[in-house]
Amino acid sequence: MDRATTVFWLGGCAGLALLLGAGLIALVVLAHRRERERRDSWRRWAAQHGWTFTENPQVGWIDRVPGRSRRGVRFALTGTMHGRPVGVAEYAYTETHTSTGADGNQTTHSQTHTYVVSFVWLRRSLPALAVGPRRAFSRLGRALFGSDAYATGNPEFDRQWKVGAATPGQQALVGPALVAAHLAAAVPAWSVRGSELITYRPGRLDDPALVWSLVTPLSTVADLLEQGR
Repeated sequence: MDRATTVFWLGGCAGLALLLGAGLIALVVLAHRRERERRDSWRRWAAQHGWTFTENPQVGWIDRVPGRSRRGVRFALTGTMHGRPVGVAEYAYTETHTSTGADGNQTTHSQTHTYVVSFVWLRRSLPALAVGPRRAFSRLGRALFGSDAYATGNPEFDRQWKVGAATPGQQALVGPALVAAHLAAAVPAWSVRGSELITYRPGRLDDPALVWSLVTPLSTVADLLEQGR
């Protein structure tokens, strides 16, 4: 390769690197602008509906969501529905895994998980309690060893759902009407501590029309818990 060809080749590589760098910067700028516009749209929605929009809020439920990232709440909207204080938030955390290849080189992979968290406040305080779907390991344990200490006594509910409580007997707070609502798939998995009741699901807060459908089923749980039904 003669000198002129070498200079041309190096110049082409440098030009390509500059183009790639400029393209990457443009993508980052575009992503930031779209995110800013998305949050601005939520601010407008909150103002129109008498709600409050808060970026990076401090919340009390962070140890009850996956990842438990205290800096993971991107923004929250709080207001009133069904006569009680309620809210929704977008939460995310990042998992990082490092693997070593056959050549001894390490590769790091990161994956961000995003959730929508819905929360409502009860009119009275309750002990720590949670209801979630039984996973495969839990179902196997129940099949091998029988019902656990927090079984409700409803065979179908106890097969599909698991109650978590601080002490045996507190599962009685999950009354027959709430058991029936779970079996009818009318309410989501949930947890309560004190007066704060939450649920979460994968996804982002993108559609304002979904706010009501996110909060309403959890409000049903709140009503049934308060009524002891």
